[in-house]
Amino acid sequence: MIVGEVMSKKLITIKKTDSLKKAQDILVEKSIRHLPVMDGTELMGIITESDIRSAFIGKGAKTNSGKIHELNPAKMKVSSHMTRDPMVVTPETHIEDAALIIYKYKIGALPVIKRNKLVGIISIMDILGIFVDLMGILHSSSRVDVVMDKDPKNFEKVSNIFHKEDLNIISVGMAPHGDGGKKQVYFFRLDLCDTANVVKKIEKAGYKVISAIN
Repeated sequence: MIVGEVMSKKLITIKKTDSLKKAQDILVEKSIRHLPVMDGTELMGIITESDIRSAFIGKGAKTNSGKIHELNPAKMKVSSHMTRDPMVVTPETHIEDAALIIYKYKIGALPVIKRNKLVGIISIMDILGIFVDLMGILHSSSRVDVVMDKDPKNFEKVSNIFHKEDLNIISVGMAPHGDGGKKQVYFFRLDLCDTANVVKKIEKAGYKVISAIN
């Protein structure tokens, strides 16, 4: 799957000369957390809720008398507080690569650029949505957790048991079993079903089922 298939194409942007107040108003009104900052058609940066908060934390302007007066967001420019030259991806970037960038650099969204033009934005929530969909978490489903050696033949044998029972595998997750890395737990998420019969057949085949949820 590539970024272009899941990115948000309905772009909401702001100009670098706009005020922080306008940026905050847009974020609240549209229920979003990131705004690409534009200078005409050129992407200049990105401004987030965090950037706006940081503009005010522990800051103020001193008057001639030495008193602190509050900063006025209506007079503060986006260009002074945005993240300049943000990391970007293209529509052809693989989702896995985009997710790695977001995770590695602890950022919330990536502008999507094609031929030097902003064409979309992909956020951590978009990627989380893909994960939730792939795992079938929002669907009515059952789950069987099986411990087995990492040999692919074991996975194939267990999968065939499900198929012979006419059970559709929605997704499969994996985690170490805690035995020094020799075995893994495979989390088979299935269409909603009674798992009792298939669990018996998996155990009869010599595998350990540690959990089964109908």
